[in-house]
Amino acid sequence: MKSDISKTESKNGIFHEIFYVGFKEAVKSSLGIFKIVLPVSLLMAILNYFGIVDWLSVIFQPITNLLGLSGKAILPLLSGYLINTYSAIALMISLELPMKEIAILSSMVLLSHTLPVELSIQKKAGGNMGLLFLIRVGSSIITGIVLNIVLPNESVIISSETQAITAVATTSLLVVLKSWVQDNVTTIIKIFVINIVISMVFKCLIKFHVVDKLSSLLKPIMFIFGLGKECAPYWLIANVIGLIYGAGILITANENKDLGKEEIRRLNVSICSMHSIIQETANFLVLGVSILVLIVPRFITAVVSVWVYNFVGKVWKREKFNK
Repeated sequence: MKSDISKTESKNGIFHEIFYVGFKEAVKSSLGIFKIVLPVSLLMAILNYFGIVDWLSVIFQPITNLLGLSGKAILPLLSGYLINTYSAIALMISLELPMKEIAILSSMVLLSHTLPVELSIQKKAGGNMGLLFLIRVGSSIITGIVLNIVLPNESVIISSETQAITAVATTSLLVVLKSWVQDNVTTIIKIFVINIVISMVFKCLIKFHVVDKLSSLLKPIMFIFGLGKECAPYWLIANVIGLIYGAGILITANENKDLGKEEIRRLNVSICSMHSIIQETANFLVLGVSILVLIVPRFITAVVSVWVYNFVGKVWKREKFNK
C-alpha cells in the first residue's frame, strides 16, 4: 500500500516538475521575449517606412568600396543588420545584384542580422551586449573584405523576374502597421508554443539524465568551440532553432544560474555569430550561394571569438592577480 502511494507521489512529482514548472518557466520567458521583440520590431517597421534605413545607407556608402559592393548593395546589408534576413534577401533579389555581391552580402548578413532584437535577447540571457555587437559587426565586415579578395568576379545577375521573392511595394503607414500586427501575432504564437514544448522536453531530458549523456557525447565538439560540456544542450538548441525561438531556455538558464556566469558569457559569444544553422543557411542557398561561403565564416568566427575571449580573460585575471 505504501509502495503504491510512493509511486503515485513520485509520478505526481515528475508531472509537476516537467509540465507545471516547465509551462510556468516557458510563459515567464516568453513574456520577457515579447517585451523585447514587439517594440523593437515596431520601431524598425516605422523607421523602414519613413526611409531612415535608406538615409543610413547614404552615410555608410563609403564602406561599400572596401567590401567590393556597389552603392545600392548597402540597402540589403543594413536591412539585414537592422531588420532580418528575409528583408535582406528580398532587397538583394529586387536590386538584381551580381552573384559575387550576393555571396558577400549573404555571408555578412548571416553573421550579423536582426541586431536590435537578438542583441537585446542575448543581454537578457547573460551576454555582454557591447562585446556581442563588436563580434557580430566586426566579423561581418572582415568576412566581406576577405570574400571580396578571394571570390572571383562574376557577371551573373540574380534577376527578380526569375525569383519568387520581390521587394515590398511602397504603401501606406496603416497597411505597414496592419502587416506588422499580422506578422507579430504569428510570431507570438510560434514563440509561445515553441518555448512551452522546448521547456517541457528539456525538463524531461534533465529528469531522466539525457542532458548529462548528451553533454558527454558532445564534449569533443564543445572543446573545439571553447565551451564546457555543460553548454552542449543550450548550444544545440540555439543552432537548431535559433536565438529568438530558443531564447526562452537560454534566459531561464541564466536566471536559474544553471550555468556559471563566465560559461553563459562564453556560450553567448559562441552562438551570437552561429545559430539557426540549418534554416538560415537554407534561406540563402536558394540564391545560389555556395554552402561553404555561408557556413565556414560563421564556424570560424564562433570558434575564434570564444578562444580569444578565453585567452583575454586569462591574461586579464593574471594581470589583476599580479597587481
